Amino acid sequence: MTLHLVFSAGGLTSCLVRHGASEPVVLLGDGVYSVPQALAAHADLFVMEEDLAARGLTGDGVRCIDYRDLVALSVAHARVVSWND
Repeated sequence: MTLHLVFSAGGLTSCLVRHGASEPVVLLGDGVYSVPQALAAHADLFVMEEDLAARGLTGDGVRCIDYRDLVALSVAHARVVSWND
């Protein structure tokens, strides 16, 4: 199974077209602006809490993670793909 790291709104669009339905998606950096679109399209969604806070956003309704959680997710998946279109 693949872990998808999404860094932008365009990256999310590309990711959602190509990812497997049960594969987790993590929104990082400017990708956190895409939380509403990602929530509507994907059930296994994680969002970097520090990136939300840096942009003045809240994590209402999403599973927020920190860098320790991101490392654990990365280790738990055979492949990690970054999306930043």
